[in-house]
Amino acid sequence: MQNLKLALREATSPANIRRDLALMNRFQRVYMLVIMAVTVWAFVYTGDYSSSGWTSLITGLVLAFYLIMLASGRLTNFFWGLLTNGIWLLMSIHNHLVGDILNQGFFFVMQFVGMAAWYNQLSQQADHSQIQAKRIGPKMMGCLVAGAVVYGIVLTVAKTAHGNQVYLDSSQLPLGMLAQILATYGYLSQWIVWLFVDAVGLLLWWNQIQAGGSGALGMFVLMIVKTFNAFYGMYLWSKTTEYKD
Repeated sequence: MQNLKLALREATSPANIRRDLALMNRFQRVYMLVIMAVTVWAFVYTGDYSSSGWTSLITGLVLAFYLIMLASGRLTNFFWGLLTNGIWLLMSIHNHLVGDILNQGFFFVMQFVGMAAWYNQLSQQADHSQIQAKRIGPKMMGCLVAGAVVYGIVLTVAKTAHGNQVYLDSSQLPLGMLAQILATYGYLSQWIVWLFVDAVGLLLWWNQIQAGGSGALGMFVLMIVKTFNAFYGMYLWSKTTEYKD
């Protein structure tokens, strides 16, 4: 509990947040501006000025900070992650996506677990500013089996709750859980799983666009951004992989 308090203080410290933003290179600054510009374009293009439309816009703007800080291995990514997942959760509730509701709820809780785990690892590294990635070992393969079990449970819940796109929607949670667990403990292979998560998300929100879902285009654009970020994160983390499971 003491480590979590220290991690929360470090991850949400205004001074640390300003420091990590100042450490962004030119590409990352341009990348952030592109994400924000595309998000604003989607908002204006759809003309959806409802509460869902505005929520989608805010999610996209906050997500820009989260994605770049996560890809850069900065502890402050968890501050942006809490904001992003909290807002995204509201969008999923509004669109009645049961699997994604469970998914974002899990992500929100895991932000606290992740910041504690990263804080512990960073304190043991020579470089305390950026997490160093690990390669997956045999003991983490059990997560794949657990993911299949969770998929079956979520699918049953989604059908019972009469959710939308239950087969696609239900895959979000087990894939997201696996990716988040790998990210929490600093594994490079998280980015491969994020690509699967993003592919499902693209299909999910595209179908919501076709069904006239509120704020769906904005969320679809965000999924495109997240897909690109998965490749970018994989590239950056591959350069810092030093530890093995």
